[in-house]
Amino acid sequence: MFHQLMTSGLVSLINFGIHAVMTGVIVVITRHVAGRTDDLHVFMRLITLLMITAVALMVAHVIEVAVWAGYYSWMVMEAGNTDPFEFAFENYTALGYGDAVPGKGYRVIGPITALNGLLLIGWSVAIIFEVMKMADIQIGRERPRSR
Repeated sequence: MFHQLMTSGLVSLINFGIHAVMTGVIVVITRHVAGRTDDLHVFMRLITLLMITAVALMVAHVIEVAVWAGYYSWMVMEAGNTDPFEFAFENYTALGYGDAVPGKGYRVIGPITALNGLLLIGWSVAIIFEVMKMADIQIGRERPRSR
């Protein structure tokens, strides 16, 4: 069990790094786009910022699931009739259909994957709210009136 905790903990750290990088990318891109879209209607601007954020976060989550799937393959972890990517996605989202259960000796990795996914999904929600807050602050500021 110690080996499972250590190796899956390392995979979690890799995923935290991926999410941190993507968070930085989102901050840079949304600030750039926010500056470029000052002339757009408030609604269109907000939609643009949220779409960029949502797409970037989905890409990050799929990459993170792929990292887990690679780990499952490396560990030669069999889980019934599912492939490693599908099994990683089920665990990452804490969905767990119940039809795929890893073999003996690998039972701790699924819950660790789920915990990692839940933390990163929560982090994503915080990013979305931060982008909305940034858009709200920029929307609420006074624009100089033309005479």
